[in-house]
Amino acid sequence: MIKNCGNRYISWKYWHAPYLHAQSMGIIAAYDMYQECCDGKLDASWALPIKKRMSFTEFRLKLSEQMLQYDPRNNRYIGDNKFRRYTQRHKQRRMGSGSSSVDSAEDDMYPKDGLTLAAFKRGKLLPRFCQTLEQISNHFSNIVKLNNGYSCEVCGEKTIWRCTLCGKNLCTMSKRTWNGAKCILAYHNAEFYGLARSDYGSVHGKNVEGWTPPDTAAINCNARRIRRFMAEIRDEERGSA
Repeated sequence: MIKNCGNRYISWKYWHAPYLHAQSMGIIAAYDMYQECCDGKLDASWALPIKKRMSFTEFRLKLSEQMLQYDPRNNRYIGDNKFRRYTQRHKQRRMGSGSSSVDSAEDDMYPKDGLTLAAFKRGKLLPRFCQTLEQISNHFSNIVKLNNGYSCEVCGEKTIWRCTLCGKNLCTMSKRTWNGAKCILAYHNAEFYGLARSDYGSVHGKNVEGWTPPDTAAINCNARRIRRFMAEIRDEERGSA
């Protein structure tokens, strides 16, 4: 695996060889950690089927892409504060190695799209999110049958059912078989905010024709992101109390 890393170049400087060897060992260790996370034993939401996992080659390419995009001004790693890109900034604008850099690291985990804390706060003003059985029961009692089928907000399949409170089309069945109204429950869950078909336009500002139903990995990643937003909102409320 060290040989397959291809992490080498020709140099007369003899100390480069052991450095590249150690770097290759680090890449292999990182890939082992990635495989362990995908097994789902550390966190069930991280689980990925074997067919959807990155191969060793794809993993190395992803690492290379992240390394090329990384900016030392984030000051997330030891030695970043020695780079010229960091030292040339004004002292008040330099990021420390504490919580601010951790927040920046967490931000890099998520795609740069329209789903922000401000957008989530605006979404909370809608009657969409349900936190109690009474609220979800109210939405279920306002599900009506239409004459024509429209695309479901969650799975994209044609459905004749609509939630009149939200004005959105949602599935109750899958191939004429009752599926537990999974799409209805998912859409009214705050952790699904930003993934629905209409969210593609209202939240991300894109054409809904290009929307595709999210897979399990995207749903889990979005859920972690929303939970982080909710924690920030709770901290703000406690601070203002």
